[in-house]
Amino acid sequence: MATKAKKKVRKKKNSLLMIAVSFAIFLILSVIGGYFALLYAGDRMIAENEQKLKDLKAEPTVIYDKNGNEMTSLIRQKNREYKPINEMPKMLINSFLAVEDKRFFEHKGVDMIRIGGAILNDIRKGSLAEGGSTITQQLARNVFLTLDQTFWRKTKEMSIAIGLERRYSKDQILEMYLNRVYLGEGEFGVEDASIYYFGHSVSDEKFTLAEAAMLAAIPKAPTTYSPFNNPDKAKLRRDTVIRLMYEQGIITEAQKNEAQAEALPTEPTEVTGASLKKGYRAFFDNMVDEAEARYGVTEEELYRGGWEVYTTFDPKIQDAMVDQYANAKNFPKDGEKRGVESAMIVVDAKNGGIAGMVGGRNYAAKGFNYATDMQRQPGSSFKPLAVYAPAIDSDSRWESNSSLSNKKQSFNGYEPRNYNNKYSDSVSMNRALIDSLNVPAVWLLNEIRVSTGIDYLKKFGIELAPEDRNLAIALGGLSKGTSPLKMAQAYTAFVNGGVMSEAHSISKITNKSVGVERVYEVKQTEVLKPQSAWEVHSMLERAVQEGTGKAARISGRHVAGKTGTTQSIAGGSDVNKDAWFVGYTPEYVGAVWMGFDPEDKQHLMRQGSSLTAQMFSKVLAEGLKGVKSTDFVRPGGVQEEQKQEETQPPLQLAADMTLDNGKLKAVLSWIGGSPEYTYDVYRVLPNGERQLIASGMKDTVFVDVLDTTTPYKYVVVPRNANGEEEAPSNVAEISTTQLDNLLNAGEDAGNYEGDNSVPTEEGNGNPEEQQPTDNGNGENGGQGENPSNGQGQGNSGNPGNPSNPVDPALPPPDIANPGAGQQNPPSQGIELPPPPADQDSQNPGGNGTNG
Repeated sequence: MATKAKKKVRKKKNSLLMIAVSFAIFLILSVIGGYFALLYAGDRMIAENEQKLKDLKAEPTVIYDKNGNEMTSLIRQKNREYKPINEMPKMLINSFLAVEDKRFFEHKGVDMIRIGGAILNDIRKGSLAEGGSTITQQLARNVFLTLDQTFWRKTKEMSIAIGLERRYSKDQILEMYLNRVYLGEGEFGVEDASIYYFGHSVSDEKFTLAEAAMLAAIPKAPTTYSPFNNPDKAKLRRDTVIRLMYEQGIITEAQKNEAQAEALPTEPTEVTGASLKKGYRAFFDNMVDEAEARYGVTEEELYRGGWEVYTTFDPKIQDAMVDQYANAKNFPKDGEKRGVESAMIVVDAKNGGIAGMVGGRNYAAKGFNYATDMQRQPGSSFKPLAVYAPAIDSDSRWESNSSLSNKKQSFNGYEPRNYNNKYSDSVSMNRALIDSLNVPAVWLLNEIRVSTGIDYLKKFGIELAPEDRNLAIALGGLSKGTSPLKMAQAYTAFVNGGVMSEAHSISKITNKSVGVERVYEVKQTEVLKPQSAWEVHSMLERAVQEGTGKAARISGRHVAGKTGTTQSIAGGSDVNKDAWFVGYTPEYVGAVWMGFDPEDKQHLMRQGSSLTAQMFSKVLAEGLKGVKSTDFVRPGGVQEEQKQEETQPPLQLAADMTLDNGKLKAVLSWIGGSPEYTYDVYRVLPNGERQLIASGMKDTVFVDVLDTTTPYKYVVVPRNANGEEEAPSNVAEISTTQLDNLLNAGEDAGNYEGDNSVPTEEGNGNPEEQQPTDNGNGENGGQGENPSNGQGQGNSGNPGNPSNPVDPALPPPDIANPGAGQQNPPSQGIELPPPPADQDSQNPGGNGTNG
């Protein structure tokens, strides 16, 4: 029995051994077979595409606008310069070997040591990085492969690299690589890149070690390490290459120190790459970034050619932006060393396609884009997103005619103020938004709870910092801020029945040679109920028709929108840090921002959102020429509710004195009238007699040029559509103190040149918020106590109102300077309340009036 058992065990062991041997033989054969399969596959791909190694020309990548017309092509018209390796300096070759493939002459196309390290790194990061590629593999990828970062692509890359090593010498591979490597700014190959960056050939005696290292530094991330795009990062990367050359014994320490001390090039010696019309670069750069981020097509692949990119670009809108941004009169006065910065973006109202953008008044290629990258406080333009839309959508108690508290009050130590320092028991939501009152907005956010506003802002695509969990967000008081892109995207919800459309610049991208076609899938998010969106839209339309957004009106077109300003922390209360307008027509949504960056005592903006609203109006009016005017479309199923007619607020007048080129001028502005009214303007003489100085005016600002120092009083009388007189305004009087200050200041009081435009907005030069709004009890209000600016502009042929450093009649902006009666003044120019105990409602009592 024991012998039989032993035989069974021996037989079992023999069987297992046979299986193990067979499996080992199978593995060996599989590896050998796999290796030869790789060789065969690589040789076949090389044979089928060998001409690509010899031909440096390529079909251009063509960029199309929304109409299918060519916007630009990404390839240079001249032939690229092919440089034989025997004409390249040794230091150039060594610089690439030092950083890209120091074992180049030791491996057979694939560096298994480097590949192993890359695999471990990929496992650790949970991704498929491009690390571990040899120069031969990079050549294989650049010539034969595109797009997908997958295991099979890596396998193909390795097989082609092995095939290249079997077919070509090391010097031939190096030569092909150095003539094809992408070196940023649309440059391929070391010769063309050297001419572009340094102004001379690599074989020129002026070509330095530092320049060689700079070229070798770029391939890892061509956009990031371009010396023109990111000089600091480029220098750090270049110096790293130089250090590696020293550590590998290629150069001496003296050579290292000398090369690292050499300055970077500062500007290109010739224009290459994409041939773009003036002002198109910001959109183009954004499109290139989107191609990689959304579709995996890198800038290098676009420049290599063969792609067709269909964009959402509207050249008429962009050209209108370029024209208006070229006119200095559209902007506030320059500071001592630089002008006010500005950005604008316009997106399709229905699908979010970016029609055009200005990334800054002096946008540099691949530079900081103020339209997309900036974060600044949005002021009152934030109110519809943070307060009014959330209230209407989340609670049926609230609608546009709801009564809101307008009492001066404290919210757990936070005391917001109205621009005119006038308050009342209540005001309608409609009137609060139209006239951009601050207290009602803060009170309403307190009622619906801060968390509700934040939840809706997330839906609108705007993420706030943890420290923004307070009532200041009602007025756009954010710790960091937001961008024109985010604001324009959020406002698409008001045009689309509550559905927000994601902003994007590419609708389709294709490459026929590699069989790629990727179409953008419109991403839309339901943020509000249709009825809520229409309700907010109706208020925003009225804000342009009769409120703070009047300067955004476009003759013959329907416009809605909201202004916004924030106050300077470097200047006095007559200075604005930010000025905004976010608005829309049935076709497009636009966001405009202006402000100094950075602001300081020598760079202060004394105008508000009148100019941002005007910029919107001018751009959209010009860009939509030839497009039939349409009305806003009420969402299906939404009924226009019959609401109690809102009482027309009394006409409220302010009179501000200024001095322009030695001439005294009284700048009159008023709010509260109906869009149908015309206005007669009177001086009130010392004996009480009225003297008519203007009649039949449609605008709400008038400049009275004075020939005497008599401190006149003024009154404005409105007339309805039938020509009948309505209730006159309050009698506004020029302050004698203000007059004395101006006379003492003389010609230094101001030199702003008006452009006959209509001033608007709550910040500086704005008739709507220079005066008290509806106070709920028919009381004629006086002037606000906080100065703003005196750069309002004249209209109807009247001279402009020059800059005035002290204009006590004008209003503060939405977000006021810190310390104005607050218990806890912040550091960002925002009046913030102390953190509430429940980190949500700033008033646990629930009535919003604990002050």
